[in-house]
Amino acid sequence: MFIKNGIPLYLQLKEKLLEDIQRNYKVNDLIPAEGKLEAMYKVSRITVRKAIEELERSNVVVKKQGKGTFVREEKILYDANAIGSLTQRLAKQNKFLSTKSITFEIIKDEHFVKDLLKCETLICIRRTRLLNKIPFALMINYFDINTVPNIEHKLDEDSLYTYLKKEYNIEFFTAEETVEAKAANKSEAKKLEIEEGTPVLSLHRLSSDKKGKAVEYSDLVIKSDMYKHKIMLFSDKVTNI
Repeated sequence: MFIKNGIPLYLQLKEKLLEDIQRNYKVNDLIPAEGKLEAMYKVSRITVRKAIEELERSNVVVKKQGKGTFVREEKILYDANAIGSLTQRLAKQNKFLSTKSITFEIIKDEHFVKDLLKCETLICIRRTRLLNKIPFALMINYFDINTVPNIEHKLDEDSLYTYLKKEYNIEFFTAEETVEAKAANKSEAKKLEIEEGTPVLSLHRLSSDKKGKAVEYSDLVIKSDMYKHKIMLFSDKVTNI
């Protein structure tokens, strides 16, 4: 099954296990115990253990004390270096979100987003988003209600930004985004089907049009075990003249 090609045996086993997992297992499935894998692939226990450790480092499986090794939920790469919705970014990776629930709220009372968008009345769109039928993110988007009239009656696409461009000719050219870690509250935990207090990532973004006018404020809460954030960094060099 394995050949002498200079590649360590445990890495060959890792690739074989990865292939088997992708073909035959689903998220949260229990994979065979080390002893069974040892017999199946005719390798030593240490080789099996090292291969499993490599799969853990790659976020393919997770060990649960006293229960075994399980297939882990896939982490999604969120590229924060370009303007675009989460839906649009994931589509570039051939990952597609669906909507489990959506609600609309008109906000006339005092709210900090009113100051950011310089408006009198907000419309708030709340959505629970699924990835492969698994709760993945909670999205809250705020707009000046006059910027997106009747959106609560017309929104018919999973990608909000695609819809905004098509229906209202709204495009975003700049955005300021902050990311923080937090513990899921009771409501968030219920919607994401996790335990209250589980670590999640919270993203806050203020997006502006080409004239620099703030048009949208959004809050996202994303399951941290399904997500990783990518940011490009550049050297900040000062040239002395």
